[in-house]
Order: sequence, then structure tokens, then C-alpha cells
Amino acid sequence: RQMQIADEVVLALKENRLKLAYQPIVAARSRKTSHYECLLRMVKPDGSILTAGHFVPAAEQMGIVHLVDRFALESCVATLKAHKNVTLAVNVSGTAASDPAWLQEFVEYIRAAKDVAPRLIVELTETAALHHFEENAQFVSQLRELGVRVAIDDFGAGYTSFRNLQMLHVDTVKIDGSYVKDLSQSPENQVFVRTLVGLAKSFDIKTVAEWVSSDDDAALLQSFGVDYFQGFHFGEPVTDPRWGEERSA
Repeated sequence: RQMQIADEVVLALKENRLKLAYQPIVAARSRKTSHYECLLRMVKPDGSILTAGHFVPAAEQMGIVHLVDRFALESCVATLKAHKNVTLAVNVSGTAASDPAWLQEFVEYIRAAKDVAPRLIVELTETAALHHFEENAQFVSQLRELGVRVAIDDFGAGYTSFRNLQMLHVDTVKIDGSYVKDLSQSPENQVFVRTLVGLAKSFDIKTVAEWVSSDDDAALLQSFGVDYFQGFHFGEPVTDPRWGEERSA
């Protein structure tokens, strides 16, 4: 089954059926779009659309995820060049984050497109950042020298300490959505999220809350000091966005 999915990924790349979907991330205070996260999608021959979770794990297991990562990077940079008022976040897969050669290739690609670097945010998962700390610390340092911002995704799901985040010099942490969903109904998660946000502020790190699903949750998160919201409540990922007039930041 994994081999079959991997074959489908390769064919989708050849037939231009891999796409990026763009989900808005909004500023907590203004509720206006700050930037967008690029999310992978595969369009099947019958027109149905698969999210990344349906094919990226197989691509990682079968050793072809670098093709997918390369596609995402190239597509993200092309979008940035085409839309001068947009800021985008692109993910680096866990497998790619453990490959120094690919990380260096990623940096060189950005160096060749350094005009868009200030409008690019690179997201690393917390687990990858922890398990491959030295490689990723160097990767983050090189990106920041080019003007790229760096975020840690799914924060709270692993065991990365804020001390490690300080050593990585990341700009943003994205609080894992499992702690954010229905936050107003979970006193335990409220304590956890409030603590994360407070620690992040002490290190001058911005916070994004994922999976925000209601006005009540958003109001609570804003009271904790969260800087940005992401979730279907503020916008679903779309492959054909109508880029607004408002300026990303």
C-alpha cells in the first residue's frame, strides 16, 4: 500500500497534480490576515483532493519525500514572487529536517531567491528540531541570516524545552491544536496553554494557536496573550486564493 501511494505521488508530480493550499493566519488583535501557511494537496485523477496526511507519510517511508519538499519550496517561492504583498509559511518534513544535504540545498535555493526571503517563514516540527538539534540549529542560523523567519510547529506535542528554543533562535512557536481545540471547555488545557504563552513571551517568541474553532476560544487565547490564530474558524485552506488587498506582515 505504501509503495502504491508513493507511485501515485510520483505520477501526481509528473502530471502537475500536486498543489499548495493556503490557509490564513490572522493577527489576534486586528483579526486581519498576517500570512498564510502552505499545505500540500494531491488532486486525484477523478478530481478528488487528498490532504498531506494521506500521502506524505508514505513518501517519507519510501524515501521520496524530498521530491515533495522540493515541490513545496519551489511553489512557495514562485507564489511569493508573483504576489509581492503576501507572506507565506512552508513546512520542512521531519525526514528532510534530518538530512544535512537537503537542508543545505534548501538554504542555497533561498539564497538564490533572497528577494523573497523576508516574506518567508519556515516551519519545523518540534520533534524534528529536538531529534536533530545540531543540524537544525545550523539550518535556522543560515535562514535567519538571509532574513527568513523560523517557526516551530506542533509545539507542546513533544519535549523541546524553551532553553532549546532559545538556542535555536526561532521567531515563533505554533501551539499544538490538540490543546487549543475547544479550549474554553477544558480548564486543564487552559492552564497548559497559558503557561506556554507566558514562557514564550519571556523569551520574546511569538505564538500562533492552531485549530482555533470558535469566538469563545479566540477571546480566551487573546486574553492569554497569543499573537496569531489559525483554524477553520478564520479560514479553510484553499488552492485558488483570491489574494486580498490587505498587506501581510
